[in-house]
Amino acid sequence: MSELTMERTEINEGVKFNVAGRITTVNEKYFEKKLSDALEEGFTSILLNMKDVTIMTSIGIRIILKTYKSCMEAGGKFQIEEPSEVVKNVLGLSALQQMMVG
Repeated sequence: MSELTMERTEINEGVKFNVAGRITTVNEKYFEKKLSDALEEGFTSILLNMKDVTIMTSIGIRIILKTYKSCMEAGGKFQIEEPSEVVKNVLGLSALQQMMVG
């Protein structure tokens, strides 16, 4: 079974997650819930540090896009910092790297 951890830290009016492990269909609900919980708590800005992500499938892209859209609609921002090579490759394939990686 693949593992995914998301350590959360509040920063300014937003929240930062240090994401580590694998983002796949096995743990998509966990990944999505952590992000949606932050939005439901009123945080409008989300920063994902993804340097320790070892696998990310297209399900990760769907969840990231959904979260990005929610942040933008709330007047906040969404950013990915320190993407691992895996994350860079997946985002690059979907043409999202320039839009989200800071």
